[in-house]
Amino acid sequence: MNNQDKMLQLVLSDDKLYKLYEYNLEDYTSIDDALDSDNPIVAVVAKIIKGISGNPDKGIHKEVYNEVINYLNQNIL
Repeated sequence: MNNQDKMLQLVLSDDKLYKLYEYNLEDYTSIDDALDSDNPIVAVVAKIIKGISGNPDKGIHKEVYNEVINYLNQNIL
């Protein structure tokens, strides 16, 4: 398990997030599992972690933000 997978587990184990979006934490043991999720919130968490992990570049952060917004608009709205 790499650091991104550990971060994913930490975020997805949040009680409020888990209760609100009703996902099974055991289904998402890796970033790749979460990126393939049908649950848009799980997929977005994975996109954010993978996109900005260890990268201080503000340009990359903006790209990740745009990707997340577009994904949410297509999958939730």
